[in-house]
Amino acid sequence: MVQTEHLRMRPVVPGDEALYCWLYGDPETMRFVGPPLSRERARRGFRKVLESLERRPIELVLWVIEEKATDRSIGIGAFQDFDHQRRRVQAGMILGGGARGRGFGKEGLRALIDYAFVTFAVDEVWTQHAVDNTGAGGLTVSLALSHNTETRSGKLVRSAFRHSWAADSTSSG
Repeated sequence: MVQTEHLRMRPVVPGDEALYCWLYGDPETMRFVGPPLSRERARRGFRKVLESLERRPIELVLWVIEEKATDRSIGIGAFQDFDHQRRRVQAGMILGGGARGRGFGKEGLRALIDYAFVTFAVDEVWTQHAVDNTGAGGLTVSLALSHNTETRSGKLVRSAFRHSWAADSTSSG
């Protein structure tokens, strides 16, 4: 489990299917991610996620993000696209409607990056978001993530590097 001042992150369990379906089926939440999923497609996706969590080497780590003050599940955080040769992993999160715009994104992403550098044999943690998602763009800039020259269709990629993260991560609150 990972804890911050306002958040608690715990591994996903089968009982989190409703949260997953709600997040991935909500048009507003999915606005910058992709088309919302039907309930059945989200349920199938969740079952595939649960199966992939058992694979070795690690392919995916999925966390449920809970707001401490309310004990309510508000989102999902993930590590995926592990590249063991290049020592890098993608971190990301998706927050439900009432959780966006409250600083939870910055707090949660910082915790995910911290966790990655402590737990995994990686030197780079990268994120991506839609170019027109100004909220995510401001969040990655506020965490001092480096602009990455890697391009992905319609996505902005930013990275945190182990050698500079320890000094930078404590400077912004």
